[in-house]
Amino acid sequence: MLAAQPYRGLWHDGILYFGQVLRHSEVPALSEDMFFASGSQDRYSVYAHVVAPLYSALGKYATHVVGVLLSWTLMAGALLTLLKPLEQRWQPAALWGLLAYGVVSPIYGGGWVFGYGEPFLTARTVAEPLLLWSLVALLSGRLARVAGLQGAATLFHPLMALPVVLVTGCYLAQKDRRWWWALCIVPLAMLAGAAGLPPWDGLLKRYDPYWWSLIGTVNAQVLLQNWSLLDWLTVGLDLAVLLVVAKLRPSAGLTRLLHAVVITNLALFAVAVVLADGLQLVLVTQLQLWRAHWIAHLLAVATLPWLVMQLWRLGGLWPTSACALALAMLNIHVGGQHGPATTALLLFTSLLAWRVRKVSASTRWLICGCILLCIAAVSWARLRDVLALQAWQNPAAGANASAMLVLSFPTVAMSCFAALWLLVQRGRTALGFAALSSAALFTVAAAAWDQRPDLARAVESPSGASHPFAGHLPPRATVYWPGQLLPVWGLLERTSHFAPQQGSGMLFNRNTAMAFGARRDQHRNINEDAANCRSDAMRLRDRELLASCDAPSVQQRLAALCSAWDPPDFLVLPQHHARTPLATWQPPTHRDPPLAYSLHSCRQFVALQPQR
Repeated sequence: MLAAQPYRGLWHDGILYFGQVLRHSEVPALSEDMFFASGSQDRYSVYAHVVAPLYSALGKYATHVVGVLLSWTLMAGALLTLLKPLEQRWQPAALWGLLAYGVVSPIYGGGWVFGYGEPFLTARTVAEPLLLWSLVALLSGRLARVAGLQGAATLFHPLMALPVVLVTGCYLAQKDRRWWWALCIVPLAMLAGAAGLPPWDGLLKRYDPYWWSLIGTVNAQVLLQNWSLLDWLTVGLDLAVLLVVAKLRPSAGLTRLLHAVVITNLALFAVAVVLADGLQLVLVTQLQLWRAHWIAHLLAVATLPWLVMQLWRLGGLWPTSACALALAMLNIHVGGQHGPATTALLLFTSLLAWRVRKVSASTRWLICGCILLCIAAVSWARLRDVLALQAWQNPAAGANASAMLVLSFPTVAMSCFAALWLLVQRGRTALGFAALSSAALFTVAAAAWDQRPDLARAVESPSGASHPFAGHLPPRATVYWPGQLLPVWGLLERTSHFAPQQGSGMLFNRNTAMAFGARRDQHRNINEDAANCRSDAMRLRDRELLASCDAPSVQQRLAALCSAWDPPDFLVLPQHHARTPLATWQPPTHRDPPLAYSLHSCRQFVALQPQR
């Protein structure tokens, strides 16, 4: 996991959770930021209140790193326990499952947005191991512990906890039908919604057209109608894997749990299609019921190595089905466009293996060899592209980072692990060599793990001195830093005028959506220029062009923004734009090429606006 998921500091919606902590501790003025002003989703979580004291005691960097590593360790322990029943037939099944958890893509849901075990600290980082351990307690019949762990997870991230709570109810109902009486909460919730009681008051309300259109474009991944074919194939493959593993009956408890996961996913996806995408109900959409896929994908990935080996051992043509399954999962891992072809191959080989009982070894090996060549070709193409992308985007990453990309790729990692496992079986000398190899890999991975951009490093590991821009900014000033939210909150400790991440809160609050929509319209031309610039830079592999994309290239764009009805007070730009800056600053250089930023007052650009 150190090799597969390097630490890039505050990233993705870890930035939003970071802002939530700052708002409750060091920077209460962030309450006026567009993301927080009308109420944000942090009111549903205790995360900020728990992490704020840790920032004071440990510092930001140590809090984030310890939180991520502790979460990974706890999740690994829970998975080892959950996979233990698989070892009745194949001894190292749990270890192989743990390896798959570490190196196979954790992305679930639509849009390639969210994953489990993320390498940055959020409320999900806390909730996921709690929920996994609650399933361990569920299999052992300790219902009081289940309630405690799931209750704690709900306090941190209720959206992640909800599907696991429903999985638990489905599991218990399979053992004792009296648990189905718990479904009485559905009509009670509807009555509460009709009476306008929070939080159920949104259960029968619909989004208005403008609010809904904003969600469909900015928060597109929350609507199933926006998912790609690959997203749906991933869901289907995960559920199919769980059903087949359950069919092979590793244990009664685990089989019942896998059935509960499949049933819960199918039910919640059906409800989301009808009530969220169809009827556009507010609360149902906000609950993001598709998040049930996270536990299905995690268990499918972790049980996949055991299933591949079981199919291989069945003989006949089943080894070809095992190879096709590995190819289909590899296509999902790389986000490839061959989903229909790999799925069709998996269905064809499985049907063939089911119908044809006797086949010659040469035929079996010929088919398997062709599929394995496809696996090798996909792996080679993906690694080549990833290494080439890193070489031009971040040439300072070093050989260690490139080596980690290769070694953590699933096909390479599985091959290396198989070699280590064979060494372990061959006596003390070979065992010692395997241990030294593992220690060397761990050392290199740990040394290369910290891959934070310089700007993120400056926020997370501050020097302690006052930022040179701070003295020029009044306490209530709004700042526009193109493409950046983190340094505005974390370095300048001011509200942001506009950043794309601020739109994530509009799903939960109409006023936030209205404010974000208006600001997005103000910045539309600048954002379109930046998007076109990035597209050209990626096509031409031009690093200098990519670095300049966040700086509005046409000064009239800035003039129009600063002359608008609600302009920012200050701008932070990667270049001077022929205007004399109020101050300049360059982050300490560690990994990125040197890049200086300049602070400007928006009034400096108003004079550039042509008269009408």
